[in-house]
Formats: sequence, structure tokens, C-alpha cells
Amino acid sequence: MRLEHLTGEEEDFWRGEFARENWIFGALTLSVTLPEFAGGTPLLRQMHFGYYLQPLHLNADDREDLPRKLAWVLAHRKPPLDFLELSGAGLRIPHAFPQGFTLSSVLRIALQEMKRIPLRDESARAAEPEKQE
Repeated sequence: MRLEHLTGEEEDFWRGEFARENWIFGALTLSVTLPEFAGGTPLLRQMHFGYYLQPLHLNADDREDLPRKLAWVLAHRKPPLDFLELSGAGLRIPHAFPQGFTLSSVLRIALQEMKRIPLRDESARAAEPEKQE
């Protein structure tokens, strides 16, 4: 497995792509204080834990069910993306993948599958084209 991180420009691109589907996308980092091994002086560092997707739909059923539905659909694909995790009200995408997957391919597949999942409040998707005109 190899670790992948998006550049700031790539993160902005994916934020825009997922925002069109009314989902938020972001990087997960944790600020930690680690003692420096050489001198024992504590230093503030950041640990990267992957990326996060969360729906922003107004219908509570859509907001709560969509991450579970997306995780199920992705885990049952051929080949499966069964390394994604449900986390809180969203889906965590790690930054390390099995061979054959890249971060970009996982995000592209998730976006494609997300568009196919029916919403309980279809008016949310129907209103999208009106915004673009």
C-alpha cells in the first residue's frame, strides 16, 4: 500500500465536484503534540487521517441514510471498495489503498455511485439544473 495526499488545488477541485451533489468533502487531520525523540522537547505536529464525505441534504432521512447506502454500494462493486469507513454522519476515505486503486479513482467512483443513489427528497436533485441556468 502507498499513501496518497491531494494537493490544495486537487482538494478544491473535489470539493467543487462533491458540492454539486450537495456533499461536503474535506481532509481529516489531527493536531498532536509529540515529544521529539532526540531532545525530549514536545513539538506540535499534524497527522493526516484521510478524507471525509458528508451529505448536506435537508431531508433528515437522506442526510442520515446516504452515507450507509453509498458505503454498501461501493463495498459490493467489482472490485469492491470495502476499505471505506462509516464515520459519524459521513464516510471516511483513507489515504492508503490496495493495489489497483488511487485516491482519484476512488473519489471518481464514489461520485459516480453517489449520483445513482435515489433521494427521498427528489426535489433536491431536480432543483440542481435550475441553479446552473
